[in-house]
Amino acid sequence: MEDAELASQPCYSVRLVRPFLTVMKRYPGFPVEVLASLETMDPDDRLPIAAMNELIGGGVALTGDPDLGLRAALAIEVGDYGALEYAARSAPTVADAIVVIGRFMRLVNDALDFRVEREGDNAVVHLESSIVLPRVCADFQSAALMVAERQSRQPGFSPEFQVLFTHARPEHTEVYEQVFSGGRLVFGAPFTGFIFDAAHLQRPLPTADHKLHTLLRRHAELLVAELPKAESVTERVRALIAEELSGGNPTIEHIASELHISPRTLGRKLGHEGTTFKDLLDDLRRRMAQRYVGGQDLGLSEIAFLLGFSQTTVFHRAFKRWTGQTPGDYRRERRG
Repeated sequence: MEDAELASQPCYSVRLVRPFLTVMKRYPGFPVEVLASLETMDPDDRLPIAAMNELIGGGVALTGDPDLGLRAALAIEVGDYGALEYAARSAPTVADAIVVIGRFMRLVNDALDFRVEREGDNAVVHLESSIVLPRVCADFQSAALMVAERQSRQPGFSPEFQVLFTHARPEHTEVYEQVFSGGRLVFGAPFTGFIFDAAHLQRPLPTADHKLHTLLRRHAELLVAELPKAESVTERVRALIAEELSGGNPTIEHIASELHISPRTLGRKLGHEGTTFKDLLDDLRRRMAQRYVGGQDLGLSEIAFLLGFSQTTVFHRAFKRWTGQTPGDYRRERRG
């Protein structure tokens, strides 16, 4: 298989990057010349996700601020996300707005799968990126949606909700509490997203406008149709790893052979998308481990086997690294 056939790089819209530029310039001594070229770009220009995640990670290193993603979300203003935002804001209800966001997310982010599911009386919003994200970028995704929801919320309405993060609880959570005020923060969760009363889905939006919404949806459909197709190598590799985990052969050599390329080429392709084979294997094991431990009646030795660990003790160490808890403590807390 030729390189060009394997995939094109997933991209962000410049609209996603601009709030970071706004915040980074506030830090004394930050080399603003690093940002100059980005500030002159058209908001709907597109940039490879891997390059932008690296730039944002560099911003965290230069500012020394691990909460940079949360602060960037607070800098978002109404209208910053263009057609996607206005199509969602003009929708009749919260549920309709969520459908619009999921359908047209590619206008700003090729890698994010945004969807909502009903679980009993709850609505569960999943934010699943096909690219393994650093904490700063994952925090920004959740916080940006929270800011947008507040900007379109009916005055005086304050719903109860939970915010879920897959990373462990950081030492300081003051900025999280500011951004997600009124919500319950859940760290070390099996997925990134939100949980709230499903009745909220049918609430009308104060910014609803049927005629404008119809026009904007048509416009968004045309914009999405014009985007280059992004086929992520990461997604394909993640699916192959999942097939091979249980007693299989989830090695880079085997997965590369399934794709008819060399391990070196596969490593390079994943690097272009901002990840590594090791990171993908670890991330997939973490996600599945949290779901198995927290939600299913499987013994820990069975879970270790299903995830391809040779020994239960190795699985225990990995789980503690992922969540800051032992599997037993994690299971008791979730079921409690």
